Amino acid sequence: MAYTKVKANQVPKRARKSESRFEKTPEWQAMKADMDRGLKAREALMVSLTQADKEELGITNRRTIARFVQKYLTAKGLPYVVRSFHRDDYDYVIVECPQD
Repeated sequence: MAYTKVKANQVPKRARKSESRFEKTPEWQAMKADMDRGLKAREALMVSLTQADKEELGITNRRTIARFVQKYLTAKGLPYVVRSFHRDDYDYVIVECPQD
């Protein structure tokens, strides 16, 4: 047993035991590959989901996907911006390179 005083951000976090539902999709694999290759200014990557797609994946909210993508970008240190919105019966998640 050991006692130490640490900062809150130094506390180890529990590792995720399983992949997220969106992580298993071919759309995420393609988007991840494009993000890792890099985006130029004014380039964007977009995933559009219908209600049927979300039900098939077991996702109830588009923000779940946006948070997942944002956490990936933060972990990799990529400078991209994530936006999500609902329009015309589709949920859109967009990753874009900020304009320089």
